[in-house]
Amino acid sequence: MIPVIDLAAEPVAALARRIDAALAGDGFFAITGHGVPAAVTSAAFDASRRFFALAEADKRRWHIDAANRGFDPIGWQSLDVGQPPDLKESFYLGVEAHGPNQWPDEARVPGFRAACNAYSQAMDALARRLMRLFEIALGLPAGHFDATMRAPICTTRLLHYPPQPAEGEGGAVPGQIGCGAHTDWGALTLLAQDDAGGLQVQRADGRWFDVTPLPGAFVVNAGDMMPRWTNDRWRSAMHRVINRASGRDRWSIAYFFDLDADAVITPLDSCVGADRPARYGPITAGAHLAEMYLRTTVAA
Repeated sequence: MIPVIDLAAEPVAALARRIDAALAGDGFFAITGHGVPAAVTSAAFDASRRFFALAEADKRRWHIDAANRGFDPIGWQSLDVGQPPDLKESFYLGVEAHGPNQWPDEARVPGFRAACNAYSQAMDALARRLMRLFEIALGLPAGHFDATMRAPICTTRLLHYPPQPAEGEGGAVPGQIGCGAHTDWGALTLLAQDDAGGLQVQRADGRWFDVTPLPGAFVVNAGDMMPRWTNDRWRSAMHRVINRASGRDRWSIAYFFDLDADAVITPLDSCVGADRPARYGPITAGAHLAEMYLRTTVAA
């Protein structure tokens, strides 16, 4: 079970301490009291379901482009590099200031663009609120992260996992799961998920545990930039999705808050000392993200 933190229930200092403990531990927590209207989230899920209900040929009209926007079909990606392709399909949406999205025709999926934009805007505000709490948790002055999130590379990813056959059943590919074991790549991830379950997180000792869906909550985890920034004080935890237990489709929406492309990530002074020298050299967020997309793409 991951910690559940009610953002509306405690002073910011107490919230920051709980976040610090969660990210130094298993690297995941859930938030309630976040203020995101349920209608915004449900509208985005409805838009996702209606898009993925289209015929495969129709969905491929918006096949993912060189800017990583649009529809990626089942088998497009293997997040656990070297393992069978992931048993999922998704739709990527980015910040239009960084390039145009591929929007499905309004006549085919009415309200898709409006619902997804409203959801992305709500997630941007929530991610920035969490980054303020991160500053407090790390003993940093208010606004310390501002220079790295002036125009962040944020991605909203609508995800659909079909029911996964059990090992040995007809159609099952050995080793194939809904989403291969991986860490996220940026600063933080916000995940909305339905009640199908299937998300698992790996502890530092290698054991896996299930993340039980909590209605109305968002699951939060640190991406790979946070261990670099915090000099391994915080974990970017391995996680995966296995959609076998539910026997039905699984739906989720991941929002990746991934910093400015030119943001240089190097260990924070507050996380470095004589007994804990810097473990990482500098890297830009944009270069890291581009490398990871290429590493995990299976098919064109």
